[in-house]
Amino acid sequence: MKVGFKMLMASLVGLMLAGAAHAQYPSRQMNMVVAFPAGGPSDVVARVMSKAISEQTNQPVIVENVVGVGGSLGVLKVANATADGHTILAGSPLELIYTPLGVAAAKNKPEDMRMAALMGRTVMVIAVRKDLPVNTMAEFVEYAKKADKPLAFGSTGVGSLYHLMAEDAAKIGGFKALHAPYNGLAPYLKDLMGGVLDWAVLPAAGPVPGAIDGGQIKAIAVVSPAPIARLPKVPSIRETSGYGNYDYSIWIGLQVSKNTPDAIAASLNSAVLAALAKPEVRKSVEAAGVVLAPPMTLGRLDSFYKDEIAAGAAVAKTVGLKPQ
Repeated sequence: MKVGFKMLMASLVGLMLAGAAHAQYPSRQMNMVVAFPAGGPSDVVARVMSKAISEQTNQPVIVENVVGVGGSLGVLKVANATADGHTILAGSPLELIYTPLGVAAAKNKPEDMRMAALMGRTVMVIAVRKDLPVNTMAEFVEYAKKADKPLAFGSTGVGSLYHLMAEDAAKIGGFKALHAPYNGLAPYLKDLMGGVLDWAVLPAAGPVPGAIDGGQIKAIAVVSPAPIARLPKVPSIRETSGYGNYDYSIWIGLQVSKNTPDAIAASLNSAVLAALAKPEVRKSVEAAGVVLAPPMTLGRLDSFYKDEIAAGAAVAKTVGLKPQ
C-alpha cells in the first residue's frame, strides 16, 4: 500500500509540534545500528534512510553493522546507549522479538526498546537451490517427505523468524528439516546459491530478487495472499494444500532505547515521515522490497509493538521453540 502524501504531511505537522520542546535534536552525528551483516535487507533500507534522515536533520547519520548473537548485540548497543535519540536501531522483529525467544545467550528483551517509526513490511519467499528437482511448493513438500535425509535450510539464527517460518512450513507439510543457523541473511543466501543449503525462507528484498532473476536460486512460493509485483510468476503459498493460513511478513522500523523521551521519538518519527514524503526516497525504499506502511502516531506505534511481541510469543509456542 502506497503511503498517501496528504496523510504523511498531516502526521508530520502533528509530530513536529510534539517535538518542538526538543528543537535541537539531533544536535550531532547519529549512529544507525544494523544488527546484521552488510548487504542484507535491513542494511539496504538503513543506508537509504540514513541518507534521507541526514538531509532532513542536517546532521550526519552513520550506519554501523553490529553483528552477533542473532542480532542481540546490535539491539543491546542501542538499548544501553544514552537515551537521547542519537543512537538508533534500524530494526525488525527478528532481533527485537524472536532472538530473545530462541537464543539463550541473548541478553536483550523486546521491552528494552520502543518504536519511533515504521517504514514498512517485506513479503517473504520460499526458495530452493537451483538444482533441486522441484518447481512448486507442493512438489517440494513431496520431495522433502521422500528424501533420504532432512533437507537443510538456513536462517539468521535459532529463534529467528526465518527459523520459525521454516519449522512451521515443515510441520504443516509433514516433513523433517535440518536447521543451519547463520549470523545474517547474506551468508546463508550465499550458501543457498552455492548449493550448500537445500532451501530457505527469505525476504523478497535486498539481493534476493536479483538472485531469483539470475537463476542462482529458485523461488517456489511467496508468502502473501497473491503473487507480488516484483515476482509475478511465483505463486502464493496459499495455493498449496494445508498452507491457507500460513501468513508471515517482516517489518522494518527505527527503534530507540525505552527511556527515550516522547518528544525525541516524535522528532525522529517526523524526520522519517518527511523523508518518505519524497518520491525519490519512497522509490528507493520500495526498490529494496519494502511495502510502505501508513503513518503512525507514537501511541499507535507503542500498541503495534506490543501486539507484535504477543504474536511472536504465540508463534514460538506453536512450533515448540525453546531457547538454545
